[in-house]
Amino acid sequence: MKVKQAIRKIIILGGGTAGWMAAAALANNPVFAAIELCLVESDNIGTIGVGEGSTPHLKRFMDNLGISEKDWMERCHASYKTGIDFINWNGDGQQYFHPFYFQMDVKPAEIFFINANARRRGHGNAVKPDAFFSSGVLAKHNLSPRPNKAMPYINEYGYHFDATELANYLKDYACQRGVRQIIADVVEVSTTQHQQIETLNLANGERLSADFFIDASGFSAKLIHKALGVPFQSFAEELLNDSAVTVPVPVPALLDSTQTQQAKYHTRATALSAGWLWQIPLTHRLGNGYVYSSRHLSANAAAKELLHSVNLPESTQVRFLKLRVGVSDKAWHNNVLAIGLAQSFIEPLEATSIMMTQFTLERFMSLFERYQLNKQAETLSRQTLNQAVMQLVLGIKDYIQAHYVTSQRSEAYWVAARKVAISQRLTQLLQAWYQGEDFDLLLYQYDQQLAYFRPSWYALLAGMDYRDPKLKRPFEPISADITAQAISYCQTLVEQYFQPKHS
Repeated sequence: MKVKQAIRKIIILGGGTAGWMAAAALANNPVFAAIELCLVESDNIGTIGVGEGSTPHLKRFMDNLGISEKDWMERCHASYKTGIDFINWNGDGQQYFHPFYFQMDVKPAEIFFINANARRRGHGNAVKPDAFFSSGVLAKHNLSPRPNKAMPYINEYGYHFDATELANYLKDYACQRGVRQIIADVVEVSTTQHQQIETLNLANGERLSADFFIDASGFSAKLIHKALGVPFQSFAEELLNDSAVTVPVPVPALLDSTQTQQAKYHTRATALSAGWLWQIPLTHRLGNGYVYSSRHLSANAAAKELLHSVNLPESTQVRFLKLRVGVSDKAWHNNVLAIGLAQSFIEPLEATSIMMTQFTLERFMSLFERYQLNKQAETLSRQTLNQAVMQLVLGIKDYIQAHYVTSQRSEAYWVAARKVAISQRLTQLLQAWYQGEDFDLLLYQYDQQLAYFRPSWYALLAGMDYRDPKLKRPFEPISADITAQAISYCQTLVEQYFQPKHS
């Protein structure tokens, strides 16, 4: 079988977090050592990032680069993240915590699962995940998830950070390892008769050619969609939020406001009239953003609601963003790999955007050597990556939609959000939970297709108290003593390793 011509040069189009993550990851990978790496970005386009959160996957990414946590976090004004507090999603003033789960939580989590199953079958009171996971206890006490002494297991945590500074940090890292940065506007993209990208034509008349391209050009998707014409699947009718308005609050201002109890180590997601408000604590500011549906709320009304929610005057300057929600039919087509917003965007509710970029890059790097062997391997590599990316995107979409379709809020937006089309898989999962059936069996059957695992599904559905209030099915609840022991275990664990201040 004929061997393909080796790839000698890769161009990444677009900086920002996704582009520089790609540059840093490839520059650090010995597989790409003999390949010229170049990143082209415009200085006329700002990054979307206004303060971002991550899942625990980002720690592995930075560790693989050999980057000190202390070093990058200081530069990016980063804080640790224990999970997400969901506030008023049923319109009743209640809240629940979606924790990061790790091995020491296994036993108390099992007690939570039993109590949640009892509740949905008509036995016992509402049960929330907060007290059954160590990260929930940490959030309650506003404590960092970094232990003060050695633990028997590695705990899981994410980060909050300034996305612009993270991109700059990764840029320095990549450029120090030989990545060439070109600051220029791409005015035209040339393709071959076989629909391969051939050159990027710059505003200064220069033509850049390469063997392979990574499209990190954001929502514009200049290569994967505009040049190659790969179709885009819109999720606009399934996920209604298509806009955001943001405003940062500096730390000194927080100290003088009513927000002195603001979370330091977890994200807050507060439901509002036509979407939800994120609050992300960085070391130098609190990032606030209202993600909403423009079909249900005007931009000015959204800005007013945001500013009122964070106790700022209506004259405060805000920033408006438009969101393109959906996924490219293919993340990898011909000689282009799309990452970041050029590839897919659900919404920021569970901080999955950077995780999707990381997942795509790691899968691409693992397939790259095989991809270069021959035409058959090339085709199989693309198919493998595209299938994996699409499966993860659709799994994330199911989980995000579950937040909306289980809500009991009565505003027009929330009524519409409950009525959107959902997948057969999500329909079956929600029906099984609501009707008191074997939910865990379905989770097991769909295991390979789900982006989120058992603790997350239980946290959401029990946290929302999603159930049929008339249902009464046989179930033997666990004793109050065992439940109390599980809660006490988590509290003791935190006291032992994280030294909370008792309230």
